[in-house]
Amino acid sequence: MPLWEAPDEGAHYHLAWRIVRIGEYAPEEINYEATQPRAYYYFASVIVRGMDKIDPRFSDYYFPHEYKYNIRVRERRFDWNAENYRFLLGVYVLRWVNILFGALALWLNWKTFCLIVPEHPTIHLSALALMALTPQYLHIMSSVNNDVWGTAAGALLFYLGIQIVRGSSFWLSLLAILLAVLLPLTTKLTVLPVSVAVLVIVGVKWFISVEQKRWLWLAGVITLVLVALVFFFFPEAIQGAFHEIKWRLFSLRKEGITVEYLKIISNQIIQTYWGKVGWLAVGLPDSIFKLMTALGFLGAAIYIYKLISLKTKEPQFTLWIATILIALFTILAVARNALTTGATQGRLLFPAIGAISILMLSGWHEVLPERYQYRLPFFIIILMFVLNIVLWMFGVLPVYYQPFLD
Repeated sequence: MPLWEAPDEGAHYHLAWRIVRIGEYAPEEINYEATQPRAYYYFASVIVRGMDKIDPRFSDYYFPHEYKYNIRVRERRFDWNAENYRFLLGVYVLRWVNILFGALALWLNWKTFCLIVPEHPTIHLSALALMALTPQYLHIMSSVNNDVWGTAAGALLFYLGIQIVRGSSFWLSLLAILLAVLLPLTTKLTVLPVSVAVLVIVGVKWFISVEQKRWLWLAGVITLVLVALVFFFFPEAIQGAFHEIKWRLFSLRKEGITVEYLKIISNQIIQTYWGKVGWLAVGLPDSIFKLMTALGFLGAAIYIYKLISLKTKEPQFTLWIATILIALFTILAVARNALTTGATQGRLLFPAIGAISILMLSGWHEVLPERYQYRLPFFIIILMFVLNIVLWMFGVLPVYYQPFLD
């Protein structure tokens, strides 16, 4: 994508750039992303500072003329052309670093898939391919933002949650509690639903385990001390999180409960999960994303029905319950957020994209004839590859590269 066309990319980069060039974190008055957890931007500032030492032009913060009314329409938003386009290396280096974090999230989810269904490597690979080649996942993981940290954090908590259900030590459970508290405050608050699910998993696990009940008080004390330390040293992180949670959970748009609004916002979330890129203006044809959503919902429903039928006869039953819990909490949180702001997007589901993907794939695997099941990864890779090509050839290139094609 040309620079700044990814959601809020310019604002995210500006926070890191200002730390280096101005020597301070931007206030909310001049950057609407300033309320985000700050860790990512201080990390990104190290890369910007490194580019500055090579050549300050590499990490400049430059905007061409901006067409402010071209948000969510099939028109270019920035007046890039062959004469004014600047190769800002600092931005592109940060994009590539984010790709590595996106790959880390894939690897963590892969490890988790192997724990959930160890006897079905075709499901591991199929779920990984579905997740990795989802057009919007590729788009968000290769742009400058803190969503990638949130996605990797969600993948890590998913892995720890499954390990705890399988039977883990007290110390791994304690680590999961600490990370469930810290990661939303330091990466992105979209991780919070996964964190809550993991805390529920640990609580239930300890409650039914006589041996670990005696450790509950210690875990509670350590968690409170940790939160107090974070509040003391990083008060803005707690205050920002409190403000965000209060806004997202307890506010409501007046039009948020109308049938027409719910239809529009549901459609937007679904579109931007599968792939609607570049300020939500360019996406797959409606028929494709609706078909993908229907197939995904059907796959998850089929497998959940199978679990209900088998109940505890399924050897991995408790692992699947944990997976469903993580996916469900995240979906419900994004749905609730849609009643607060019309800017809700499918990328907010990415901290739980591993749980969502394996639920869909397992249902597809169930209904596929046995002689074709081993080919499921091949089918998924081809399908997602074609969707990406369709999106680029008929969406991204005609709109965002038009200045270079004139």
